[in-house]
Formats: sequence, C-alpha cells, structure tokens
Amino acid sequence: NENKGGGIVRYGTKLFFTPCNASSILVLDGDTEQVRTIPCGIEGDWKWSGIDRFDTKLVSAPFHASSIMIIDGDTEEITFRPSSNNNEKGKWHGIVQCGKKLVCSPFNSEEILILEDYRSLLTTTT
Repeated sequence: NENKGGGIVRYGTKLFFTPCNASSILVLDGDTEQVRTIPCGIEGDWKWSGIDRFDTKLVSAPFHASSIMIIDGDTEEITFRPSSNNNEKGKWHGIVQCGKKLVCSPFNSEEILILEDYRSLLTTTT
C-alpha cells in the first residue's frame, strides 16, 4: 500500500510515524535502529496526516479519520478524541505546535482545528 506513513515525530530516542494508510503506528528506536509497530485498531486509507508532540502526547491530525489520534509517548497507549466535521473527507492536513496549542491546517475543512490542551475540548476557527 502506498503512502503508509502520514508524518513523523521524535519522542526521546524513538521516532513515531503516524499511520496514513497503514493499520499500525511505526516506531523506530534511534539508538538500536530496531523497528516495530503498534496497532492502532483502525483500518482505511488516509486516516491521519501529520503528527506533532504536545508535552508527553503525540497528536495526529485527522484527514479521513473521525477522531484525533493521541499516543502517550511514555506508555505508548493510544486514545482517540472525536473531531468536528466527523463525516467530511480530507479535513486537515498537517499539525504544528504553536506555544501551548496544536493547530491543524485545513485541507477540505472550512475550519482551522485548534487543540488548546490534549485534555480539553477542541476549538475551530474560520
């Protein structure tokens, strides 16, 4: 399958690749160069596009997926948070930290997705 990865972020000595078309998160240990996967439990194409670090969390922007994917960098536990525009395809493409916020770039969405804190509600702006 083409385009398996949808972004990369570093956490300590590990690199995490968000699954775009893949069914698992790819993890590369920078010290040993060992590669392994963490199943995300969601199938489909173009699920997430982009990943960035927010404190100890690694957050992926939903492209076709209905939720934001959050990986705990310490425990590698995966959680999902519903986003707005759940049924829209190609919602956001890319994510970046700006101060104490994460911002997802709109692709087909009319809104910019802003994550103020991974524990709180999401906001959008047009």
